[in-house]
Amino acid sequence: MPKLNTALIIFLMSIVISPLSMAEMLNKHRLINHIDSYGNISLRNTNYTELPDGLELKGNVNLANSKIIKLPKGLIIDGNLNLANTTIKTVPRGTQVKGYLNLAGTTQLKRYTSGIKVAGFINFAGSGLTELPPRLTVNGDLSVIRTPLALLPKQLTVKGNLYLGYSKVTALPDDIIVKGNIYLGGQQITDFPESIKVDGYIFK
Repeated sequence: MPKLNTALIIFLMSIVISPLSMAEMLNKHRLINHIDSYGNISLRNTNYTELPDGLELKGNVNLANSKIIKLPKGLIIDGNLNLANTTIKTVPRGTQVKGYLNLAGTTQLKRYTSGIKVAGFINFAGSGLTELPPRLTVNGDLSVIRTPLALLPKQLTVKGNLYLGYSKVTALPDDIIVKGNIYLGGQQITDFPESIKVDGYIFK
């Protein structure tokens, strides 16, 4: 009887711990199966944890809600990169995204470093972001809504709109440049240095 129980337990475990439920690394050969006719790649809700190094992808890349834990070195994406609601902790230096970068809901991401090229907007909404690099230039909108970010970096340039609602930001750096509008979203910011450059409006 004990032998039968042991065999039953092993059988049940083999069902629960199936290849489909286990996280895994995606290689270049298997990646082909996820590319559509437009060159876009969707790995949304998949169990892949890593991508191969040296990837240059021609379309949009959707990794939202996947098990991805890190991005490969030398990643170049000609479209958008969606990492929403993943456990990614960092975006490696040298990463190039020729569209937008969506990091919404990446609660493990704390620091965003320099050396990353993004042609469009960057969305950190609902992420764990606490630090942005000095002299950061964002080529579209920048959203830090609902993040623990307390300080905006020196010499920050935002070529679109800046969204601050429900972050921890309480002051604007005196050398900030925003080409669009600043949306405070109820943030208690009362001091606006005369040296800031905002081409649009500041909305409370």
